[in-house]
Amino acid sequence: MRQLHCKPDVRCHNTVVSALCRAGDFKKARFLLNQMELPGARCPPDPYTYTIFIGFYCKMSLQTGCKKAIRRRIWEANRMFRHMLFKGFEPDVVTYNCLIDGLCKSYRIERARELFDEMLVRGCLPNRVTYNSFVRYYSVVNEADKAIEMMRMMVSKGHGVPTCSSYTPVIHSLCEAGRVRDARDLLVEMVDGGSTPREFTYKLVCDSLRREGEAGLSMELQSRIEGDMDARYKRVMKVKPIMRGRKIFIEQDTRL
Repeated sequence: MRQLHCKPDVRCHNTVVSALCRAGDFKKARFLLNQMELPGARCPPDPYTYTIFIGFYCKMSLQTGCKKAIRRRIWEANRMFRHMLFKGFEPDVVTYNCLIDGLCKSYRIERARELFDEMLVRGCLPNRVTYNSFVRYYSVVNEADKAIEMMRMMVSKGHGVPTCSSYTPVIHSLCEAGRVRDARDLLVEMVDGGSTPREFTYKLVCDSLRREGEAGLSMELQSRIEGDMDARYKRVMKVKPIMRGRKIFIEQDTRL
């Protein structure tokens, strides 16, 4: 670009920063950010520049099994968030979602709730991605009632509609806790809302109901779910021919 006398803009810089972070070279990425923050720089950073760092700090923290490294990465993400505010930038819902998701996955729920409340105070409305982070956390720690409460709150406040990604962790948590009736009711609610459950989730609920001696799903509902799953599988096979070839190979190998 310099040879062609093209001036790189902030989008070009963000692309390079994102590539460096994806490659794990935070040192060079941070050096580029420092160059962008210099007084009189041609391409000063924008909110998305800081969001890239926050997202990758949280992502890298989850790829290590060392608790000290996880705390360090999350601390860096919070530090970058505060630095962004100090520079006068207003974080958007994507920035909040990156940090909240990292905090929930690293079990720092208090700080995540603080950010959630801060979003509402600043007038930044959360979306389904925000609520799903809390739903997954409460499902993992076996607090399914709080996860359901977050889904209900999302609907009541008009911040989104729960989908398969919202229901799935809660249903699994309920089945693990032996609350198969509640899991069945949530599965029915999900289907009535227009979402198709994953095959593993559907089989988990059916097996749990059968094992506990509870009434299973109606034949009409079962045929509807299985028909929707079959239609989804056919759509996936059309856009992913490599998966179709893999399935044929597996079937032939099984027959042999």
